[in-house]
Amino acid sequence: MLFSVEALTKEQLESVHEATLDLLNRYGIVMQHAPSRELLKKHGAKVEGETVKIPRNLVEDALRNVPASFSVVGRNPKNKITIGGQKIPVLGPGGGAIYAYDLEKGRRAVGLQELRDILALTQSSTDIEAVCAGNVYSKQFSAQQAMLETIRLSDKPMIGISLSKKVSEDCLEMARIATGVTGEQYLIGVFSTNSPMLWEKNMLDSLWVYAEKNQPLIIACASMAGFTSPVSLISTVVQDNAEVLAGIVLAQLINPGVPVVYGNTSTITDMLTMNLCIGAPEYALISAAAGQLARYYGIPYRSGGGLTDAKELDTQAGIEAATNLLFTFANKVDFVLQTPGVMESFLTVSYEKWIIDEEICGRIKRMFKGIGELPTDAVNKIGEVGASGHFLDKPETLKSFRSEFYQPPVSDRSNLTGWEKKNKYLQQAACEKWKKRLEEFVAPELSQDVARELQKYV
Repeated sequence: MLFSVEALTKEQLESVHEATLDLLNRYGIVMQHAPSRELLKKHGAKVEGETVKIPRNLVEDALRNVPASFSVVGRNPKNKITIGGQKIPVLGPGGGAIYAYDLEKGRRAVGLQELRDILALTQSSTDIEAVCAGNVYSKQFSAQQAMLETIRLSDKPMIGISLSKKVSEDCLEMARIATGVTGEQYLIGVFSTNSPMLWEKNMLDSLWVYAEKNQPLIIACASMAGFTSPVSLISTVVQDNAEVLAGIVLAQLINPGVPVVYGNTSTITDMLTMNLCIGAPEYALISAAAGQLARYYGIPYRSGGGLTDAKELDTQAGIEAATNLLFTFANKVDFVLQTPGVMESFLTVSYEKWIIDEEICGRIKRMFKGIGELPTDAVNKIGEVGASGHFLDKPETLKSFRSEFYQPPVSDRSNLTGWEKKNKYLQQAACEKWKKRLEEFVAPELSQDVARELQKYV
């Protein structure tokens, strides 16, 4: 399907790039991490206190080292994913939710059971291709516990937790034990700036751990235009670009050629409430501009998802999630976090919305699959049936309708009488769907040797 979005003209793209290099060179960025400042200074950056001023040549050299694509293995080698260069993005789950919501229990703080539920939904999904150890956050369990549950309940490629140096080291070692691979990428790390223009110590500690192990890094920002970045959207893009490029430069100095993904989930601030607005149309514009920059640099891009600010599974949730997911695909995003279930501006994961967002993704995938090539015998078959016949009894109809037509898992296509007999709204259908998935879920096999070694490590 020929559908794409662009927020910047070629001239604007060049001006954003040049403004970014000027910002990094003249004003620099704060890095609260002595080893990072020392490494950058060694390679020609100017250090003034905690501020690092990065010259143009360092940025350009770093960008030349970043691979255009890379693969990540899971416990099951069949689940390997490739990030970069694909027509359809790799879809990942959400991360960091502190509340869960479903029709039966309502909104609640997450615990160990919610962590397990979301891991099971991820593993059983035909759309979500990676699993996230930090899909929910709670003081009821440690990062190491979350990682152990992730390995136990899923054999898909993993996204680790990068809260500190120790947590990052533990996640990497546990993932290495679980996958048993050497010389490959087996755990994705996510690292984000503190806008405006600051990299915090724990985040840089973690970045070093992943980079030194040659594991892929998603280097991202999440500024709020009007609050932690300028109210001008294009100025926000310049600031975002500077923050991300500073992280990429550092990663390439630590380990030249380490896989890096350019990340952005910046949006606007609601000036009446000072809340983050991930369902805003401006989010799509900023994401589109960041995607253009990532492609300009030849770097895989991470963004998007079924994002909404809605507090319940209502019309607002559907509008915002569908719009954002459509723009995610059209924006040629390579890797998507926060794909299903996101509500309340990242704070909540909804079980029913998870199912509905999977359907939205399925619909969009079908659109992007395209209309297909014209069969050589199309004219003859149409002519043979003519005005008095039908195609229901044709072999190709029975053979191909399931692959040609998208079959929605929860949306209802029956007539009014059939719908009334079911007496079931979409949310109820989605509720039944996730409950059935969890009831039927069987964790993928984990060898006893690996289980013992992991338990011993933890």
